[in-house]
Amino acid sequence: MERYPDVAAAGVDPLEHYCFYGCLEGRFPNPEAELATISEVVDPVWYCARYPDVAATGADPVRHYLLYGRVEGRYPNPDREPRDVWDTRFDPIWYRARNADLAPFRDDPLEHFRRIGLLEGRAANAAEEDREAWRTTFDPDWYLARNPDVAQRGLDPLEHFITEGLIDRRRPNPHVTLASEPVKAARMDCLKRGEFADEVALFVTHARDGAIKPHIAHHIASLRRFGIQCALIVVCDVADAVVTGAVLDQADHAFRRANAGFDFAAWAHVMRLHPELYKAKILYLVNDSVFGPTHPQALERVVARIRASEADLVGLTDNADRGWHIQSYFLALKQRFLTSEAGRAFFDSVVSYTHKNDVVNEYETQLARYATARGFRAEVLFPTPDWLDATLHNWRRLLRAGFPYLKVGTARALVPSVETADWRVEMETRGYDTAPADLTLARLAGQAVGGASVSSNARHDDEQSALVAMHEFLAAGDTVDLSSGACPLVSVLAVLDGRPARLLRLMRALTLGRHAPIDAVIVDNASIDDTHHVLGRLAGATVVTNVAPLPPLRAARQALARARADVVFLLRPGEGPDVGPSDPPPPADGADGDGRALRAMLGRVWPVGELSFEPLATPAGMPWQAFDLVHQGDRLGTAYAMRRLHAPEALEPLIGFLEPTRVDDTLDPDIL
Repeated sequence: MERYPDVAAAGVDPLEHYCFYGCLEGRFPNPEAELATISEVVDPVWYCARYPDVAATGADPVRHYLLYGRVEGRYPNPDREPRDVWDTRFDPIWYRARNADLAPFRDDPLEHFRRIGLLEGRAANAAEEDREAWRTTFDPDWYLARNPDVAQRGLDPLEHFITEGLIDRRRPNPHVTLASEPVKAARMDCLKRGEFADEVALFVTHARDGAIKPHIAHHIASLRRFGIQCALIVVCDVADAVVTGAVLDQADHAFRRANAGFDFAAWAHVMRLHPELYKAKILYLVNDSVFGPTHPQALERVVARIRASEADLVGLTDNADRGWHIQSYFLALKQRFLTSEAGRAFFDSVVSYTHKNDVVNEYETQLARYATARGFRAEVLFPTPDWLDATLHNWRRLLRAGFPYLKVGTARALVPSVETADWRVEMETRGYDTAPADLTLARLAGQAVGGASVSSNARHDDEQSALVAMHEFLAAGDTVDLSSGACPLVSVLAVLDGRPARLLRLMRALTLGRHAPIDAVIVDNASIDDTHHVLGRLAGATVVTNVAPLPPLRAARQALARARADVVFLLRPGEGPDVGPSDPPPPADGADGDGRALRAMLGRVWPVGELSFEPLATPAGMPWQAFDLVHQGDRLGTAYAMRRLHAPEALEPLIGFLEPTRVDDTLDPDIL
């Protein structure tokens, strides 16, 4: 009667109606019969959890789906619901931070939420989190005292904790137990021993397979040059890994330690094994997260300032994130603090935390506060004028002020909005050889694809493998010859807003496979990463550099204005295909004549071999032909080929097809 209102309105017996009429009319006698015909299974528990408005009415979920939900676009079970339904609502970073029990779903928090979290009433994002549920466990006074940055910003402590603190793994109260183990539980082997001097640097470096990063040797040698003994602590993922690297011969002491607890645990472990370190005149705590020093004189000035300082704890830079603290990549602890009961107690309390954020929250951000609260003095040699992390946001200003280091994370451009262009020039100008730094960057990128080097294997089509090849290329000082000659057959155009590794990979493939001259025109559309440095290695290319980014159409016209060949193609390095593979019907009346001519021209420059141009479907009536660029079986990008004569008219619809419409993307007839 619910399913068929006309039957109910007629006032007839539903069973009789079905027997005499409904069966013949294809009506269903019950919900299960209808569900069977549409191949649907309603999960009633999931349906009610997914749609709380339905649960609030008390309606039977199966009946609701058939009567209303199906028409309303609701889904009967999680298998039927597309994942992208949650794109604008689910916050994977927050959900992972909020829920520590994801287990096998750790890498796919959305799947956990859709199949488990939803049923358990977990929130999809911070805005939907139940504030009242935290009232009995959250300590606002303790939280504000523990996190002075929250108090300084005048934020509600609980609101900060839910929206930001959870992601930073800040504790809601002092009684929360964090996952850890004793520092001495990790295996530690002494590889090289000796007597400790008055000034010792405990230098921690992570070497996953035992191979020490290439940039470490210069750092160790520089410290020793100024009378600082170096105790190298090589942290390995494999406990019995064979430690290799020339730096082993330079170090005064060497230890191999299992990877547990990060830097503070490694430092504390050695200090417990060698309590004589507490008697050192200066104990330096150093790690491998910086490139440098830039020049011996820069480090000499820093060491002289540390020795002359009357402070008990000296750091190079400070940071206001999570409250003021001295950053821990280079710390100097003086004798008064080391020999004190407070200094000993701090390092005796160190444990091996499982999560890096716990180390930051419990040790890095607390050490200077801990010392000053007990009457000791802390000094920063290069103080930050604002709350921003100067090693990330003001690295160029720091170098020019005499700071001898560049953070590895800054050079890796891990934060997209941070400008890192020409960091090599800044470092080389000050006397630093950046080749070992690039080899380290190649190794770090290679670890993401399972090896230290993939430059000899082009069968990886991801950003990390392209980065490995780029850093190895830059470390070797190589160049790509793009000299065009007098009469290039094809002009290659590219507009870059970053991602130089993709461009380099593509340009190397274009050069290695060509049999006729080409003309390369590249627009650096205000990139802020390694783009400029890579472009400097593309010999013979015409490069246009924009100080501020132009709309895509105008930038493409900049490149076209400098093209010299009759055939041009616009490159999209590394982008996914904008059109699907072509399998169109044969063209009528020779409509594809120009397309065949374009393919023939490309075939003259790049004969069938390692590099191929595979046609893609092109919208009807367009004066360009789309191709997939494939090198040794791997897709490198998309090319849109056209006659230069037709290019001014072709670019507008092409860019409109590729890029979202922008209000400032207006036509300028004076560009060409």
